[in-house]
Amino acid sequence: MRVTFHPEALTEYAEAVQYYTEQRVEVAQAFINAIEDTIDRIRESPARSVAVDDDIRRCMARKFPYGILYTI
Repeated sequence: MRVTFHPEALTEYAEAVQYYTEQRVEVAQAFINAIEDTIDRIRESPARSVAVDDDIRRCMARKFPYGILYTI
């Protein structure tokens, strides 16, 4: 499966990492790990997440208030 990120999504991700880094580096690393885990879950079973629009799905990160929107 090919993964491509929208430029605005990458910007939002970088800003979130920066925010959590300012709180505590350990929290920022936990956030990065949570997002990577979310991407892995999407790769393993892309149809599992709920559809929020015609072909757009959302998979929520664990422990953080972020979700990844994607298409199959």
